Amino acid sequence: MKFSGVVWLLTVVLIVSSCKNKTEKNLPNADTLSSQELSDPQIRALTERVNADPNNPENYFLRSGAFLQANNIRAAFKDLSMAIALDSSNLKYYFAMADLSLKGGSAPAAILAFNQVLHREPNNMEALIKLSKVYFYDKDYSNSLIQLSKAEEVDKSNPEIWFVRGLNLKEMGDTTRAIIAFQRAVAMKTDFYDSYIQLGLIHMKKPGDLAAKYFDNAIRLDSTSVEAYYDKAKFYQDRGDAAFGNEQFDAADANYELSKDVYRQLVTVNPQYENAYFNLGFIFLRQDSLDAAFRMFDFAIKANPQYAEAYYYRGLVSLEKGNKEPAMADFRQALILKPDYELAKKELGNTNESK
Repeated sequence: MKFSGVVWLLTVVLIVSSCKNKTEKNLPNADTLSSQELSDPQIRALTERVNADPNNPENYFLRSGAFLQANNIRAAFKDLSMAIALDSSNLKYYFAMADLSLKGGSAPAAILAFNQVLHREPNNMEALIKLSKVYFYDKDYSNSLIQLSKAEEVDKSNPEIWFVRGLNLKEMGDTTRAIIAFQRAVAMKTDFYDSYIQLGLIHMKKPGDLAAKYFDNAIRLDSTSVEAYYDKAKFYQDRGDAAFGNEQFDAADANYELSKDVYRQLVTVNPQYENAYFNLGFIFLRQDSLDAAFRMFDFAIKANPQYAEAYYYRGLVSLEKGNKEPAMADFRQALILKPDYELAKKELGNTNESK
């Protein structure tokens, strides 16, 4: 369940700044819990603790976490608000409120909660960096960078500052400074996986093989991460596509082979990764390996039966092989899954006309 951002923010403002004139009649007890909550032994036990000691903020804080686990965001919010009303000096309640606000879909409420922390503890590094991240995800890059500058005044050696700064600069289009920021992050923390990924993504559009090397560093740090394998494979695939478009077919094949090798590694790590199978199918199709392409699109569909594009491309392969009926069946299925799929409509119409 999500509240609207305005309602959520107004509610947080009212509760955080409210007086503590709460009475026991406002407190949930065992009789007011839903059947689902009554069946949750943790919620029931914590409710008994709340009723036994209604002025103890920690009981509300703990039950808020239990409500959140049960996906009852409204009840979690109410309990956490009560904990803050009873003890407005406990910073962990504001951190929890910020997390809950983000789950509720309100960046402004999360910003409010972090500012409550910083009002009480201006040099709180965790709050400064988390607040900068909220501003970043809210696309307020200026305020995000301001918080990072404040954090740097507290501790210049924190690599997270440079990582989030790099994210901001990248989104602002300043890739040169973004690269410097991410490089500073990995210089401070050599196992900074996310920084290697970001460096790889930026260098995907640049000449040379640096992108692959950055992704290799990420894979070295986490050999189970499909993200790093996928990004590396896509890097080679994109280079192959560019060479193919320029009719540099030898260069295209060389990059496609590298891409295929990495996709094969990826599906060893995660055999259900449908995008890897799909991209393998696309590469095989480019190389006129129709049987291999068909198998890959088939694997993509088995991994994700709702994959409309995989049905469409499997249909194209069937059509290329002269198998019109299976092709039409795949085009129809693609349209069932994605009714506005114009390419599938066109191919289905063309196939019907040629019968």
